[in-house]
Amino acid sequence: MIRPTARRTAVIALAGLALSLAAALPAQAADVTEAQWLSDVAAVTGPAQTYIDGRAAANTSGAKQAIVLDIDNTSLETYFEGAGTSTPATPPVLALAQDAHAKGLSVFFISARSNLFNSITKSNLTSVGYTVDGLYARTVAQMLTESVADFKTSQRKAIEANGYDIVANIGNNTTDLSGGYADATYKLPDYDGLLD
Repeated sequence: MIRPTARRTAVIALAGLALSLAAALPAQAADVTEAQWLSDVAAVTGPAQTYIDGRAAANTSGAKQAIVLDIDNTSLETYFEGAGTSTPATPPVLALAQDAHAKGLSVFFISARSNLFNSITKSNLTSVGYTVDGLYARTVAQMLTESVADFKTSQRKAIEANGYDIVANIGNNTTDLSGGYADATYKLPDYDGLLD
């Protein structure tokens, strides 16, 4: 027979073990915090920035280099801060973009948003510190007939056709990254689709 104090001790020990296991597991969509997300983003942008810096330093020929960024939940904190005309930048992504631009790379944005909002989107991006060398968003016809992945791939292809080498492509969804036309891809966390 287990005495009440032994039972209480066992319950406390099991609860402690459960908390320890929970802390060791990655955040689940339902309980991710903004602080956790930013930490997880920084874990991706750190290596990306190191890679981009290396590519910029090795570009002794002066070739046109670029990075491509997704907007929502990549460049801007849409999920945690809300979509609008003044959505804050995602600090680790902004730092990466500013560093890339300072090293001579162009910064292009490709979004699943409607191009009807391009002036508002560009104003938001520049007001929070991004340089916008190009902004590509979908027309109404593209929204009706083309998948997001196909649209984003076609825009990267067009950027490369204009003579750019897309050194890195960064987004939080596989539709941001699939289809090629980038030397390296970096996926930010989306927590099982929560941050689409």
